Amino acid sequence: MNLNFATTALLSVSLLACGGSDAEPPSQPPPVTSGDGCVRDELEPDFEPTPLQGAGVDAEGKLAPGTYLVSSTYIHRKGTPESDAKFGELVGPIVQALQSQPGLVAFQLGTSASCSAGRTLTVWEDEEAMYQFVGSPAHAEAMARTGEVSRGDSVVTSWQDDERGATWEKALEKLAAETGPTY
Repeated sequence: MNLNFATTALLSVSLLACGGSDAEPPSQPPPVTSGDGCVRDELEPDFEPTPLQGAGVDAEGKLAPGTYLVSSTYIHRKGTPESDAKFGELVGPIVQALQSQPGLVAFQLGTSASCSAGRTLTVWEDEEAMYQFVGSPAHAEAMARTGEVSRGDSVVTSWQDDERGATWEKALEKLAAETGPTY
């Protein structure tokens, strides 16, 4: 896996507080546009995802049947040399923490150069496992630095689902309906 690709996408999960919920969306979700044509509820034309990987993924790249907590992030990076340098500084510890995190079932990452965007799709055994990662030192440091790398319209969401709901299509639907704070 390309390190820049992996680090961009992995930091997406680390930079945002793992909020969101499966609650019914309001009748009028907030606008999802950023003003530059890049939106959280549409995959970018140059979006490049990694294969789904992790302990819960079989040799064919399919997630094992089960009920999971799924989380997705969309981070719209500033794309400046300074913010990209800070982004790079935060990535190493996040990669290490995520790869050894108990309770992580699977993950898929993706980036878009044209939008300076990173996306993550993570699958957890349960909420406790996800929040253990959220509270890890590397993740806490990255959350504290979000304003240095995000344009302010980045968002995270999570939902309970089975293996069929751990998809980019479902993530886009959930991200579009998310009314939680943006970062």
